[in-house]
Amino acid sequence: MRSAGTVANDTMIAAPREGFSPARKRYIGVLSGSLLLAAIPATVRAAEGLSAQGAGRGGGRTARGEITPALRLAVSRGIQHLIRKQHRLGTGDFDSQYPVATGALVGLAFLAGGHSERAGEKYTAIVRETTSRLLQRQNTSGYFHDGRSQMYGHGFATLYLAELYGTSRYRSRQIRAALVKAIRVIEGSQGSSGGWDYEPKSRFAIQGIFSRSRNSDTSITVCQTMALRAARSLGIRVENRVIGLAQRYIGNMQNDDGGFKYRQDLQLSSAFPRSAAGVCILYSLGYYNTERLRDGFEYLRRNYRFPWSNQFPFYAHYYCSQAMFQAGGPYWEEYFRWIRGTLLEHQKADGSWPTTRPENPVQTTAMALIILQLPYRFLPIHER
Repeated sequence: MRSAGTVANDTMIAAPREGFSPARKRYIGVLSGSLLLAAIPATVRAAEGLSAQGAGRGGGRTARGEITPALRLAVSRGIQHLIRKQHRLGTGDFDSQYPVATGALVGLAFLAGGHSERAGEKYTAIVRETTSRLLQRQNTSGYFHDGRSQMYGHGFATLYLAELYGTSRYRSRQIRAALVKAIRVIEGSQGSSGGWDYEPKSRFAIQGIFSRSRNSDTSITVCQTMALRAARSLGIRVENRVIGLAQRYIGNMQNDDGGFKYRQDLQLSSAFPRSAAGVCILYSLGYYNTERLRDGFEYLRRNYRFPWSNQFPFYAHYYCSQAMFQAGGPYWEEYFRWIRGTLLEHQKADGSWPTTRPENPVQTTAMALIILQLPYRFLPIHER
């Protein structure tokens, strides 16, 4: 039986508190370098294994065969679908039901392709409008809300701002201020068990809607821990106490088969979607090169081909893809060939991806785009 609190190497706690981390400095340099790489003829890039869009983590070199013409076409069609969706709504949002959660995920999809708020880029205006709409929905306490996205939306929005921050000088002070406030909401809303629930604590809430539960939810917790990790890598302070409690929580949630429970009070058996989230929580909290993480990777490897018919296939693979990317080697190579083919097969004629309740059509398309663009290696949260 594993110990609940064993952490081999907690780099979050050791991260610098001020200024840009080395990873962030490399990220800014890579983004600038990608513009130069775009000037290299496409035939030369192909021969050298280089990609103008894939010039992120690792200095511009991707594994041979990861980025195919079919993948590029699917990404372009998916992005254009989301842009048309935004134009049809006419509000700057991509979805009228969950504008915070979907706006943040679409923003991450743009960032995953190397598109940010920097002036002169193809999608600059769209990314800026996406950011503005999210900032407008942050209350004075720091909570991102739209009445329905709950702490899911807050976690996604906080992660988006953390990934956006530092990619350009455009309103960076405003973004950092919003990010710091959002992190304080996450810290202050942590439950006594060490995880997070659907609503924030009362001092951050809107209209009297806040968490009274002492239990936590793995699917909510993953959104918060990934945001904390991304912010900490920027030098934003995250309390060690919060990290320690979260480590204890996720240790208690892992089952002997390597998978994860949903909550401590129900659905105690492992299931693929929440187990993919659980592995990402482990990695976010510094469980590197541990038995826990290896068991989690093996659980995902045994189960990733089967859940496409469950209620949350895109949510599940959004997290599974990030976990397998971190695992690298045969885990990633085998998985990405499969998920790339599956997503290309399922893409609809209008560029979107199909969905069934309770998943949201904008959410599924944004998550599919993030998965397909992982080989571009632009998002700092995915740095190994």
